[in-house]
Amino acid sequence: MSKKVVIGVGIASYPVAAAGNTWAFLQWALGFRAAGWDVWLVEEIRSDKCIDDDYKPIALGKSANLRHWHATLAEFGFTEQSSLFIDGETTNREALLQFAREADLFFNISGHFKDKDVLAAPKQRVYVDLDPAFTQIWAEVYNSNMNFAGHDAFVSVGMRLGAADCRCPAMGKQWIPTVPPVNLDYWTHPAALLGIPAGKNWTTVTHWYGYPAIEYLGEWYDNKSAEFLKLLPLPSKTTEPLEIATDLTPDLREYQDFTKAGWELTLARPLNTPWQKYRQYLADSRGEFCVAKNGYVRSKCGWFSDRSVCYLALGRPVILQETGWSEFLPAGEGLVAFTDLDSAANALNAVGANYERHSRAARRIAEEYCAAPVVVNRLVERLRV
Repeated sequence: MSKKVVIGVGIASYPVAAAGNTWAFLQWALGFRAAGWDVWLVEEIRSDKCIDDDYKPIALGKSANLRHWHATLAEFGFTEQSSLFIDGETTNREALLQFAREADLFFNISGHFKDKDVLAAPKQRVYVDLDPAFTQIWAEVYNSNMNFAGHDAFVSVGMRLGAADCRCPAMGKQWIPTVPPVNLDYWTHPAALLGIPAGKNWTTVTHWYGYPAIEYLGEWYDNKSAEFLKLLPLPSKTTEPLEIATDLTPDLREYQDFTKAGWELTLARPLNTPWQKYRQYLADSRGEFCVAKNGYVRSKCGWFSDRSVCYLALGRPVILQETGWSEFLPAGEGLVAFTDLDSAANALNAVGANYERHSRAARRIAEEYCAAPVVVNRLVERLRV
């Protein structure tokens, strides 16, 4: 008999320009299923927070939230084993509770799910942190309720949380490290595997500002914009073209500064629907070049990107700012770390000069370290489920 897991997700909560966010949750759900688990998805939303495709408030029945939830579950085969709680109520609560009482694990991604009866039903409850340093500082310094209570184990893509030189609170918890998973069944690109040349641009997809900076022990933990600004002159130091898909628009000063410096900027939102367009954008890239959030860098928390594993699976090399992640993943071929302007330029030039070798290495890293069943089985072993 297969083991059972209830997974708390955030799919309906973020329904617009949602490909990257949705896949951060789907990778785990599909990963558990690929590893042989019986999976039930749950999520909670409020009807007064529902929006349309332009982010404007709208009634639940006409909302992008409901449409995106149902479409996603139907496409990936979770319709019959899923529960969307709306204002605390769901239509199949008893069926969910019966499944949960038989479940070995509640896998609560980002702590989104809070219904106490459902959380208490499985044998073990695991909190999964996707935003290390920020999650812990919000809880300790800003007294935000991150929903830690009631969980038996804590997992994070901040793989260095708790290390002596990690500059963020561990909240008295032992954080089990994990890399984000990627489902090779959905993130394998025939062109990449056949050696068809990649596109010319190094790309990434990102929010420019995200949320406000936060303070910890007299230092400010900021977003990606702070790290991108440090690399403004980078196009003058490499012949490798650089592109950022983001929410900056041409009327903004930052957009003008970056395009003047030689960066290409494009709007991210049109790349999100359908999600296959998002995958195609990544596959059509030469690889990913991206900074980390300033808070991840400053804290040395070991964060690694759930988008970067998608590039790797597509056979596209990744050049990613160091946060301490290179202690857990092979860095140097297919996946390269940088720390400043000069090392970023050196990495781009070195990978560009030996692109085919780095492309093959990228796919190999995805298969050996990031493939969803591999990640799930490794984590389950650590959890002793």
